[in-house]
Amino acid sequence: MSLKNAIQQVSVPAPAKVNLYLAVLGKRKDDYHDIVSVLAKLNLYDIVTVEQYGEENFLSCNCLSSPSLKSVRNLAEDAVMIWRKFTGEKNGIRIVINKKIPLEAGLGGGSSDAVAALLGLNAMMKVPLSQKELIYIAAQIGSDCPSFLLSGLCVATGRGEDIRNVASARIREIKGRNLLLFKPPIGFSTRFTYDDLARKKKYSKRNLVYDHLNAWETGEIMNEQLLSNDLEAPVFLKHPYIPELFRILVDKFNLQPMLSGSGSCCFCLASENTSWEEIIAVIRDVWGEEAFVQPASFI
Repeated sequence: MSLKNAIQQVSVPAPAKVNLYLAVLGKRKDDYHDIVSVLAKLNLYDIVTVEQYGEENFLSCNCLSSPSLKSVRNLAEDAVMIWRKFTGEKNGIRIVINKKIPLEAGLGGGSSDAVAALLGLNAMMKVPLSQKELIYIAAQIGSDCPSFLLSGLCVATGRGEDIRNVASARIREIKGRNLLLFKPPIGFSTRFTYDDLARKKKYSKRNLVYDHLNAWETGEIMNEQLLSNDLEAPVFLKHPYIPELFRILVDKFNLQPMLSGSGSCCFCLASENTSWEEIIAVIRDVWGEEAFVQPASFI
């Protein structure tokens, strides 16, 4: 295998995601957790630029707007190293990430960046890898990376690496729908949140989880009835200012706020008559002006 000389640089959008549904079934022998999740991509993107650059085996990654990532290896670099091992390629690679997705937010920014880097590398190959091969490599990078190889909505199971599309009717209902993202000025560690859940061993029952998922996929329940996240319980105990804000949003605006993944970003779906202006003002009043607040829509 080798890279195309004619393509020296590729830029790939890396979308954020939210978890519309996240059930944790238990801890595995490999120390990961078995999950069932419905993930939806958003029109909030990082832009990942992959360039053939430098000598053999050269690798650099620069994250614009996120100085904290400049001094540490991130998943995009892991993607290059795992791709090199799989393909035998040794070309020098430089990656530049223009960050728009908040860090440690539960929006999948790091995983999405890694998959975007992988797709950029694949676009430069004379013989591109198959979708099956890309999914295999993505699963080596991170548990939720394979989900970013499917567009729109998908269901992820196992530790997150087993992915499939959902019914087209559900996709049509969600695509283009508006939501509001809001995040406190701090980020949360995914590992610590799962560890907190594991200590309490409060896992969902497999049969009830799949019954609920099937009811949504077949149209028996609406999108709002699907919304659930098992990680909210440990996060809310440690960060009570989140459920406090949720109660305000429920009481004042009749919204259904929810944590995305392990947080710290939250979201709520818009109805036809939702206006974000007053809601955003309340969020900033409670969490301060440093809070990340941004309207978005599903893609």
